[in-house]
Amino acid sequence: MGVVVQTLLFGLVGIGTTFTQDGPTDGFGTVLTYAVCISTLPVAWIMSKADYRMDLWSRRAPVNNWFVVYCEVGVTVVTATYSDPLAALHGAMLLALVGAYAAHFARPNVIWFHVVWSTVFVLVLGAMALARASTDTVSIALRVFVAVIVINGAVTLLWAYSRALLKSSRVHLSDAMTDPLTGVLNRRGLEARALDTSDGAGYPAILLIDIDHFKAVNDHHGHSAGDVALRLTAMRLTMSAGRHAVVARLGGDEFVVLVPDPTPTLGEFADRLRRAVHNVDDDIAITVSIGGSLPHMDRSTPREIFDGTLAAADAALFTAKRNGRNRIALARPHTAESPNRE
Repeated sequence: MGVVVQTLLFGLVGIGTTFTQDGPTDGFGTVLTYAVCISTLPVAWIMSKADYRMDLWSRRAPVNNWFVVYCEVGVTVVTATYSDPLAALHGAMLLALVGAYAAHFARPNVIWFHVVWSTVFVLVLGAMALARASTDTVSIALRVFVAVIVINGAVTLLWAYSRALLKSSRVHLSDAMTDPLTGVLNRRGLEARALDTSDGAGYPAILLIDIDHFKAVNDHHGHSAGDVALRLTAMRLTMSAGRHAVVARLGGDEFVVLVPDPTPTLGEFADRLRRAVHNVDDDIAITVSIGGSLPHMDRSTPREIFDGTLAAADAALFTAKRNGRNRIALARPHTAESPNRE
């Protein structure tokens, strides 16, 4: 909302200059000023529709970068119509607000565009003021110097702050989406990656993996041995699944692997994981049961497709455990109901 209000205020300030002695003195300048200021209405409407969580905080979002360019050009055009270059220099200070927005929301090349554009424009205004002034050139030079510092100093400080804030946010977000014991994704991270994988890269197949007789490991060998088994399973699944797959721990002894493109088949891929987890040299033998499902394309949304595929994999896992464990089972197409497993 703040961006929308400031956009409209930019327009009001520009219109206000047409009623001053320092504003445009001819008809063309007045019409140009009104045209630019009126354009803030549709631009403000567009910015009001931007998704705050996705667009405004994404430096890659086109709406952010084009908005910076629009503001730079708009402020420049309006202040260039001023009859007094010193008054125009004062109005050009609005570019500091544009730089503040760019520092948080725009790509680095757009930020550099702001720095170069605003600096050149301020220097041109300063040169015009010096050309008209017979005395007090030092005062004009100082005004230009201060304007350059304010406009570019703001973007420099805020850019550094924004980069540090985003880096810290990424660390906290990564921690919130990672299972601290095994280092793989947790359920929150799994769902985020599953929906992200579904966006433009096809919907992944899902393998649901359960460590066989894990409760007995904890009961007979202690929870520290159970933790070792969980870490080994996560590590071996990650190494065997490959860099294109996504490994996550749902909780307890259950893991999930998202398989974007199972090669050669989902069953063979699952069996490779099953064999990779077991190692005859382990002090405590680890085996897993695996249930798998191809994506349920009969659903209408990515969330429904993910939930349906996970439910089908869960039903297949129940079958694998019922049939003796240490084996795989694949769901039949569109089998989304999961039985109640104790």
